[in-house]
Amino acid sequence: MLENVWLKFIDIVYKLGTILNLTSPIRVVILIIDIAVVAFIVYYVFRIIKQTRAEQIFKGILILLVLLIVSKIFDMVILNFILTNIMTYGMLLFIVIFQPELRSAFEKIGRNKFVDVFDMEDNIMVKHNISEIVKAVEIMSLKKIGSLIVIERNTKISEVLKEGITLSAKVSNELLQNIFMPRTPLHDGAVVIEKGEIAAAKCILPLASENNVPKSLGTRHRAAIGITEISDAIVVVVSEETGIISVAENGKLKRDLTGDSLKDLLNKKLDRTVLSKTSRFKHKN
Repeated sequence: MLENVWLKFIDIVYKLGTILNLTSPIRVVILIIDIAVVAFIVYYVFRIIKQTRAEQIFKGILILLVLLIVSKIFDMVILNFILTNIMTYGMLLFIVIFQPELRSAFEKIGRNKFVDVFDMEDNIMVKHNISEIVKAVEIMSLKKIGSLIVIERNTKISEVLKEGITLSAKVSNELLQNIFMPRTPLHDGAVVIEKGEIAAAKCILPLASENNVPKSLGTRHRAAIGITEISDAIVVVVSEETGIISVAENGKLKRDLTGDSLKDLLNKKLDRTVLSKTSRFKHKN
């Protein structure tokens, strides 16, 4: 049985080699380019339809293709017959059902450069999230509502998240304000933003040593500095006593920021891998 499968596999590889015509170094280079172009197209199509109705169908088609290849290798006649017919007529059905999504995708290709299509939605989400954070911080600063917002970057802070209350919520100005409103259940501790969403609230952060923090600053600022000593997170702090906006990074605290200077700083420090998912909330809300 195994010998037959192996012979079948070798036969397929031989036929594939004949079809690809790998008779010279130039043909090998062309094959590499060919594979790269196909991979690019598959990735590009998936990025366009991601988070649409067609996404799951696209994944299903890829699974069927893998099963079709397996059925050919193992000479599974019935499965091969079924999958061949499904792939033949299923693609026509796919085009009919998802005509609006396909039309939208082709319109997007026509309107934008390739790089823009890849990054446009992510960049919009990053700008949106930064804007929501800054709005909330500005209002809490005016009202002197103490707050502590941790933005995770490359270093994972899973232990901090485990200690908090899981939210998995869209980043919004209103929600951030509600969380830190005095006498509400979640106002103590920190909010952690992880890849485009408010991952958790009421998180307890490690404190920096008193030697690293001026005595005029309290526990909230010590916690902000503390988490940045053990990770590359950026932490936005609003003082409950003064309303002063501060940002902690790499164990250091930058104070007396305005809303505009906070926005500029976050735009410089954060990229789309930090504040974008691409967020599943885009199409839910």
